[in-house]
Amino acid sequence: MTKRAIIGVFIGAVAFSGYTLWSENRTIRAEGGTQAGSVSNQGGSAGMAEIPSKKTIEGLPHAWQTFNNCSSVGLMVALSHWGIADTQEAIAEATRPWNNPKGNNDDKSVTLYELADYAKEKYGLAVYVRPHGDIELLKEFIASDIPVVARTLMYPEDDIVHYRVVKGYDDSTKTFVESNGIDGPNHTFSYDRWLHFWKDFNYSYLIVVPPEKKALVERILGDERNERVAWQNAKARAEGELANNPNDLRAHYNLVTALYYLGDYEGSAREFEKIEGKLSRRKLWYQHEPIDAYFRLGKYDRVLSLTDGVINDNNKSVSELYVLRGKVFESRGDTASARSEYEKALYYKEHLQSAKDALASLGN
Repeated sequence: MTKRAIIGVFIGAVAFSGYTLWSENRTIRAEGGTQAGSVSNQGGSAGMAEIPSKKTIEGLPHAWQTFNNCSSVGLMVALSHWGIADTQEAIAEATRPWNNPKGNNDDKSVTLYELADYAKEKYGLAVYVRPHGDIELLKEFIASDIPVVARTLMYPEDDIVHYRVVKGYDDSTKTFVESNGIDGPNHTFSYDRWLHFWKDFNYSYLIVVPPEKKALVERILGDERNERVAWQNAKARAEGELANNPNDLRAHYNLVTALYYLGDYEGSAREFEKIEGKLSRRKLWYQHEPIDAYFRLGKYDRVLSLTDGVINDNNKSVSELYVLRGKVFESRGDTASARSEYEKALYYKEHLQSAKDALASLGN
C-alpha cells in the first residue's frame, strides 16, 4: 500500500453532511520499474505493479497561448491525447469569450469545472475534477498514460492563476515535466516546487478520458472517485496544514473552499471572515466560493459588496457574478435591476445557460 493509500484510508473514514458543487494513440516512454497495468486506490483495495521510476507521455502538441488563455491551451493539450483536434480559440469561445489584452473585460476565472463541462458536452468524455492531489497520484496517472490538467500559480510568489498539463516525472531527479502556454511544452518542476505552485488551488486537477478509460481512472482515484470523499480529504489536509502553521493563509483558504463544496456554507463564510483582510488582491478573482456561500446563506449585502469589488477590479466580464447579483435584486423585487444584471451576464458570455434561464424566468 502506498503512503497515499494509507492516508486515504484514515482521512476517508471521516463523515460530513451536505454537498453542493460550484456551477457546471500516443507513444509512451518508460524507463525503470515495471509498466503499470493496474493501479492501487486510496483505500488500498486494489493491487498494482510497481510504476516506472521515470516516464513521459510523448506526442502531445503545444500552443503558445493568447492573452490569459492558459486554460484553453491546457484543455486542448489534454484532449489531443485522445485524438481530438480542438483549438484554444474554440475552447476560449465556449468558456471565456472575452479576451482583452488590456484586461478590463477579460474573463480570468475559468474553472476546472467549466473545462470539464466543455469536454463532456462536446466530446462525450468522462471527466473528473478533484482536489487533494499529490505527487504519487500524478505519477500513477502518468504511468497509466493519462495527462493531468492542473490549476496552479503562474509565479511562485504572486497570486496569478495558471493552467499546466503534467505529462512526465523522473524519480531520480524528483521532477515533473509539464506543458503550458507560456513556458513551453517541456517545462520541469521539482516535486517540492510543484506542490508550492499547486497549493493555492487546493491541489485541484482535471482528468478527461474516453468512457472506456473510466474504470482505470476510478481505480487510480480509489475512494476519491466519490468527489465528496475528495473534498473531505481536502478539508482534513487543510486542517492538518493549519495545525502545523496557524498562519498559513493558503491552507486556510483551502479550508474555506473545501467547506463550501461539502455544503457547510456557514463554516465557509466563517473561515473566510477570519482571513479576509489578509488575502491577496486576486484571491476572489479566481475562487468565488465564499461569495456563493454568502448567497446561499441569504447574506445578500455581502454578495453585492464582494462582487462589486471583483467586477470593478478589471473583471467586468465575470458573467457568473452578474447572475448572482441579478438573483439578489430579483429576491428584493427589483426586477429592472435583476434584468440588467442578467443581460450583462449574457453580453459577456452569450451561451451561459444560468443567465438565459434567469432572464427567461423574468418574462416580459
